[in-house]
Amino acid sequence: MRPVTNRSGAALVLLLLLVSGPLALSLPGEIGAVRLAGVSLIWWYEGLVAPCAAALVALRCLPARAKTPRAE
Repeated sequence: MRPVTNRSGAALVLLLLLVSGPLALSLPGEIGAVRLAGVSLIWWYEGLVAPCAAALVALRCLPARAKTPRAE
């Protein structure tokens, strides 16, 4: 079995960020309907927290594409 790399770990974190929004809606007690500053927590998560966290994970863990020299 191959070792876990930053790239596969980042992919797992990104998938967890994607799945946790709908999962929060299915929890008992309607935790996604709780309001903070007049907006539901699920909106805060899916509209602000998850995209920012995904961007940080992608920038930190996924390698930048190497630039190839142009043929002149």
